[in-house]
Amino acid sequence: MAPTNVSYVDVLIIGAGPAGLALANWFRSSNICVRIIDIKPGPTPRGQAEGLKSTTLEIFEAFGIGPKIWAEAWRLEEVTIWGPEDINGAGGAIKRKQWIENRVSELGKPREVMLQQSRVEQHMLDNLLGSNNIEMQYHKRPTDLTIDNSNLDDLTAFPVHITVTSGKHEEDMDGASMNGSTLNENCEEVHAKYVVGCDGAHSWTRKKMGVMDIVPKSNFPDIRKVCYLQSSTGTILLVPRSNKEVRLYIPVESGSTLSDPKDLTFERILDAARKIIAPYSLDVGSCSWWSAYRVGQRVGKQFSVQNRVFLAGDAVHTHSPKAGQGMNTSIQDAFNLGWKLRQVLNGHASPRVLGTYESERRPVAEDLIAFDRGYLKLFSTASSSFESEFLRGMKFTTGLSIRYSPSIIVQLQGRDSSEDLTEHPGPSLLKADVVPGKRLPDFQVVCQADRVPTRIHPRLHASGAFRILIFAGDISQTAFLESLQSLGSWLGDENDGLGLWTAGGNQARTEVLLIHSAKRELVNLLELPEVFHPWSETEGYDYWRVYADAEGAHDAHGRVYDRLELNKESGCVIIVRPDSYIGAVTGMRDFESIKKYFMKHKGGNSS
Repeated sequence: MAPTNVSYVDVLIIGAGPAGLALANWFRSSNICVRIIDIKPGPTPRGQAEGLKSTTLEIFEAFGIGPKIWAEAWRLEEVTIWGPEDINGAGGAIKRKQWIENRVSELGKPREVMLQQSRVEQHMLDNLLGSNNIEMQYHKRPTDLTIDNSNLDDLTAFPVHITVTSGKHEEDMDGASMNGSTLNENCEEVHAKYVVGCDGAHSWTRKKMGVMDIVPKSNFPDIRKVCYLQSSTGTILLVPRSNKEVRLYIPVESGSTLSDPKDLTFERILDAARKIIAPYSLDVGSCSWWSAYRVGQRVGKQFSVQNRVFLAGDAVHTHSPKAGQGMNTSIQDAFNLGWKLRQVLNGHASPRVLGTYESERRPVAEDLIAFDRGYLKLFSTASSSFESEFLRGMKFTTGLSIRYSPSIIVQLQGRDSSEDLTEHPGPSLLKADVVPGKRLPDFQVVCQADRVPTRIHPRLHASGAFRILIFAGDISQTAFLESLQSLGSWLGDENDGLGLWTAGGNQARTEVLLIHSAKRELVNLLELPEVFHPWSETEGYDYWRVYADAEGAHDAHGRVYDRLELNKESGCVIIVRPDSYIGAVTGMRDFESIKKYFMKHKGGNSS
């Protein structure tokens, strides 16, 4: 059917799942025209993914919905490992073999929580309400896509053409199209500057797994803990949820009770769970959701086509739910891509920055697949190093091991991004793991103006702005204050410094934050350079750019200088990307390196 009308959008997002909605949230409070389409009749009603790592919660904090997610989610504090009572694995009895805190000390906060995907999506949808530049459409699916190669270099052009079919689709219980048929079908041709596919991996062949969310009636002693159970009849991953529910994952495995992938039913999955958990009993008070779905392990050949069409989340990589990474990795893909699209569309960054999406996220997907394939081998045999290996696994799945490679947005001190940095990534000015390419650790400081304690990640709002974090030491001392004044004046200088990037108050493309270690009463905020307290004719001074490494009235001392092993004598500058990853680390007087970082990726509207 020929398209009946033509429309134009800056970004077309295909799929309103976790990746698509996270991507759309990047464009709130902007003039960028965004449309989201999904084949489903409406929001995800129930079930689906559930585990959220703390690094994903930091993304929600940047979007401004962190408190709502935290309030509704269920924290996971302990992990137990159960295995056959018989050392040879014979017989049906199981016993607890390990009891471990679900904790990574470097985070300084809970490592993971549970909240079902439908609720996560709803919070992200609610956050888009009132954004007139973002349109959400259900009962829509793309049927054809072409790229006009003649105007790819024209940033004002709409080179991606997508035929979108509109109509009511026949749906199965999980919201996926049963046979692709539609009623009242009509077509539209959408011209877009960029298209992002976030619509899952429906066409890939994957292995089956049974999953159910139930209120259990059981005498199993660890029913409210995260448990890995392995018996002679199969394996279970058990995860507690809110509302007195638990989620059970039972993979289809050769030689197990659940070995036949055909015609999986709730009764068959429950029967398998009962045999694995024996001699303990398991009955069901209620079941809110169950599914027999396919899982797989694959990374797509391309994350993007000509930096105009991109894939994110399950559309480009899939894996099993054993490590709870599906929803997390999808959201993190979108968080990585979204700020880059926003910067390019606003003219603040060169289109070259879009090439870093694949170079940064492909290694993460590949590492996850490799980890996923061997993860459960850790639980199959007793080992004296089990606890240290499990802790390493917790750090990996939380994302603490991710380090993006040098590029135009990851600059190593004294090195050029074109050099071979595979073996020797270069020195860091910091002793701790605070280096270019890694996530900025979360930490607590107090506001200079009112002593209110603040954690840094909720402070780094997803506005698309870079941040320059200045750790200037004890600025009550003359030498430290003079160094800070010199840097602050240069940062605000529109002719010889970085003023074109830092000007504009809350709308600045780069926000400057100061974190000092002096006694608060010895610091006069308004005597600092203006870049640390910009003036607004409507709102007065901005008092939320200067913080102290001090103790709050009711909160413990954050001790950020000690925690990050910062040198209070020399200080340092940390350039933080809009996605809270570190772009560069420089000295307080290294103006050249700071400006070099921003000049490398500047866009056509930057001078």
